[in-house]
Amino acid sequence: MSTPPDPPKLPGLETNRIPNLPPACYYIPDFITPEEEAYLLRKVGETPQPKWKTVGSGRRLCYWGGTMSKNSVLLPEAMPEWLSSFPDIVERIDAFLDSAADADTDKGKSKERVLGINQVLVNEYHPGQGISPHEDGPAFRPLVATLSLGSPTILDIHHYVSPTTPSPPMIATEGDAGKAIAAVPLGHVLLMPRSLFILTGSLYSSHLHGIASRERDSFIAPVRESEASAADSAAEGDALPPSTDKAKADADVVANAHLLGLDALPRDAFTYERGTRVSLTFRHANRVLKGGAFGLAAGGLRRA
Repeated sequence: MSTPPDPPKLPGLETNRIPNLPPACYYIPDFITPEEEAYLLRKVGETPQPKWKTVGSGRRLCYWGGTMSKNSVLLPEAMPEWLSSFPDIVERIDAFLDSAADADTDKGKSKERVLGINQVLVNEYHPGQGISPHEDGPAFRPLVATLSLGSPTILDIHHYVSPTTPSPPMIATEGDAGKAIAAVPLGHVLLMPRSLFILTGSLYSSHLHGIASRERDSFIAPVRESEASAADSAAEGDALPPSTDKAKADADVVANAHLLGLDALPRDAFTYERGTRVSLTFRHANRVLKGGAFGLAAGGLRRA
């Protein structure tokens, strides 16, 4: 079995790195235009019903570019034109990541893309629907890019419980009775419509991500340095904490607040009702069946 590639470094995205989380994830607001978002939502809505798979509490998903076999091999299919032509989103994301990694794909040193998208996973979330903490797994290159359409949502970052170090309360990890994850998420990321979220490094290989099943989200920016100093001074004088507002106490602290412009606003809790959200996750399957579905039918079991 071949060794999976190391996660790529993306120095061109350093200003978009989300702080206070393990390395590395990046948030790019308004990666596409509202017109492109409307077009992509319309094309997703035109997906033939047999293409969809219903899972969990009714959430729907489908795959473009092919499906994975039980042996984690991609059975490839051609991408639809709305992904490979206008607005050419597959090539745009691949080129964007190549540029961020300073990849030399056009100068003869390497013809391999940093990501090399060969599958797109489409998830549809209605209000109240989420997804359990999970990993994308070793079948894929340790780099994924997710484009959010429609409604905002909060993505939770989780970590596995260590049996040797103190940790928050535990809950069993679905599908793996030998591991457990902390009941309290490690962090939260607010994903706005038209944004691109990039996950790599240890956040891909040794952490989990999920979305809570609820109909509304409340969020707040992290405590600023000036507020932290004031809170420390108040604590020394046995004063009350600077805020006892329940809305603030219950809100998720979003790690990408500065990339959303929340640092320029009063540090209040914001709440919104979820609408329908569609996510497009772009990834690279490490093993691909040559010849696609036809090759499988013909007994062509050669792998790339």
